[in-house]
Amino acid sequence: MSLFGKSLERELGKNTGKWVSNVIFGDGHATPYRRAESRQQQKLNQQKTQIDNHHQQRLEQIRFEEKIKQKKQLLAIDSAVIQNIDFISSIKIPNNIEQIVDLLSELSIQVKTNKWHNNDDEGKIRNKYNEALLEKYNQTFLRLKTVAPNHSQIEYFERNLKSFKKKRLFKKNQALIILAFIVFVVFCIFLLSEGLFTIVLGPIAIIAIVILGYRYHKRNQKSDEAKTTNVRTVQEERKVQKTISVEDNIIDDSVFFDLNENERIEKRLSEIWNRYNGKIDNQIISRKPIFSADGVNDSILFIGINPSYNPSDDNTFVKSNDKNSLMYGSFYQLPDAPEYFKALEFFANKVNKGYTHINLLYAREDNRDLLLNTDHNFIREQLELTYETILKIKPVAILFFSDYCKDLIFGADRWVNPSSESNGSYILNGTNFPVFFTNDITFMTAVEQIELINKITKVISNQNNV
Repeated sequence: MSLFGKSLERELGKNTGKWVSNVIFGDGHATPYRRAESRQQQKLNQQKTQIDNHHQQRLEQIRFEEKIKQKKQLLAIDSAVIQNIDFISSIKIPNNIEQIVDLLSELSIQVKTNKWHNNDDEGKIRNKYNEALLEKYNQTFLRLKTVAPNHSQIEYFERNLKSFKKKRLFKKNQALIILAFIVFVVFCIFLLSEGLFTIVLGPIAIIAIVILGYRYHKRNQKSDEAKTTNVRTVQEERKVQKTISVEDNIIDDSVFFDLNENERIEKRLSEIWNRYNGKIDNQIISRKPIFSADGVNDSILFIGINPSYNPSDDNTFVKSNDKNSLMYGSFYQLPDAPEYFKALEFFANKVNKGYTHINLLYAREDNRDLLLNTDHNFIREQLELTYETILKIKPVAILFFSDYCKDLIFGADRWVNPSSESNGSYILNGTNFPVFFTNDITFMTAVEQIELINKITKVISNQNNV
């Protein structure tokens, strides 16, 4: 079993001539000069105003770009985390005792090396991956206790689990713990100096301070800026960068096209969600679906299984026109694109192509087994919408990440017929689009990436020669 987890930038001179004239000759001598130069001074003032306005506009643009950059960074981190969680979710827990122990050992290393982060915006996003790791560890440990309750390493893995949970508790609540400790120290000092009077009032003061600190902490969380960017903001930035060169990097806006043209996707999602309201687990159907609104011409298409669930997404992603779904944009060709999307772009560039990234399904749910065991027609209608989207993208090749994708679409009567296999690739039914089933490329070694790039290049070349 391979290791996993790898997974954010004057002042003008002053005219002193009039002041010198007044000092040397007196104000009466200086007046004619002021009158003679009044028009010129007026022009200079106008120029100064124009310069000041230009500087102000530039400052506003810089602030806007910085804000976009921060939002994009958070979205990129969130997207990378989602991919990592998909990978963790796809790991099947074996029944063989030795394989279970090996998986627990590998998960132990991953949990230990992926440190818990503070409870700020970025920290909360990164911690979702750690939560997935810990949950998978817990599930695997329970399997070991069930299969081999007397195994010699049960105690060791249980100690690890308790240690991991303690570290999570401390790091996620570090600010409150430190505050409580400071209050406790102050209380002890007063206790020694004030005696029994403090014993009565001290606990009340501690409780009041902790409650106030907690409320302050939660209020700050709510007032923080949105964690993720949205398609309209990204498109606004592209419009700005079409006329302004940022470090000589200009975005070619012509390579993008609207996957949601005429509100195609959002209308279909509204119909699906309304049709299955009351028929699907409310945990799933009550959440707004998420879709990608940007396609890239002549691109390699990367497809994951479905978006993970984060309650704050409802406030941070852009809402569709009907307010019933959420959407996001592309980071392709953005000069400051985050690392995960740079990796996708770097991979596609090796084939001299762009890239598009979407999900197979639109429902937000971390428990993929729960999602895939719902009404099969609910899944089927989402897949039909995605198939239509793929036809609009017209990718040069499709890479499906995770075994969940393959389980849904691979079969003689499904999207990808096993009999279409040729040199490690398949064909999407009804098209000539080559299909590859792979792990997320960010989990691959350099050698594995090169091998896959060579396969894709060969397949594309053969198709062009037909």
